[in-house]
Amino acid sequence: KAENETALSQAIPNTASWLTKKIFEFQYSATNPQIIQLNNLIPSYNVVDTSLRIITRCSVVTTISNKVTIKVAKSEPPVALASGELSSLQGYINALGVAGVQYNCISQDADRVYINADIFYNGQYSSTIQGTVINAIQLFLANLSFNGQLKISDLELAIRNTTGVNDILIKDIKVRDSFTTFANGTYLIQNKTTISRLFPTVAGYIVEEDTTGYTFADSLNFISNV
Repeated sequence: KAENETALSQAIPNTASWLTKKIFEFQYSATNPQIIQLNNLIPSYNVVDTSLRIITRCSVVTTISNKVTIKVAKSEPPVALASGELSSLQGYINALGVAGVQYNCISQDADRVYINADIFYNGQYSSTIQGTVINAIQLFLANLSFNGQLKISDLELAIRNTTGVNDILIKDIKVRDSFTTFANGTYLIQNKTTISRLFPTVAGYIVEEDTTGYTFADSLNFISNV
C-alpha cells in the first residue's frame, strides 16, 4: 500500500508547470539515445545526467481543447534546437504526455526587430553613445519573458534610460519571424505613426534585425543636442 501511494503521489499531474519542469529535465545525446522508462509506474531516465540537459527556454500553452503548444530554445543566448534534438524532444513529450492530448513542440530561430529612430544625446557622450544605446537595446531584448511580448513603450523607456540619452523619436519599427523576409515584415510604427503597440513573439524570443543595411548601427541616427 505504501509503495502504491508513493507511486500515485509522483504520477503525472498534467499541469503546465509540471510539464515545463519535465522539459527542462529533457536529456539529449547525439551518440547515446536517451530513453525514458517506466520505473515503478513513474516515467524517468534510468541514468540522470544533468550535463545532457539542453533546454534553456520553455513556454507551455494550451491553445484549444486537447492541444498544447510547447516552444523551446537551447543555449545562452538562446538558439533554435537542431532537427534531431527537436524530434527527440517531441518523442520524449509524447511518452510523458496524457492520452488524448496533442503536444506540438516548436523551436525556431529568433524573431527580428528593425528600429529606425533619431536619438538625441548629450554631446559629451559622442564617443560611446552608439555602442551604449545598442547594448541597452540588446540587453532589453534578451531580458524579455520567453514567449512574451515586445512592447513599444518598454523599448522606448529602455533607450531613454540609457546614460547620455535626452530624447528619442521613433520613426519606424518593423518585426518579423525567421521565415519572413525583411520586406514582408510587420510594422508596429511606420512613418512615425503607431500601428500596433506590441508584438507577441513567434519564436518566443527576438533579436536585432540582421538584414544588411537594416541593423541597429545602420538605422539609429544619433543627434547631439547639448
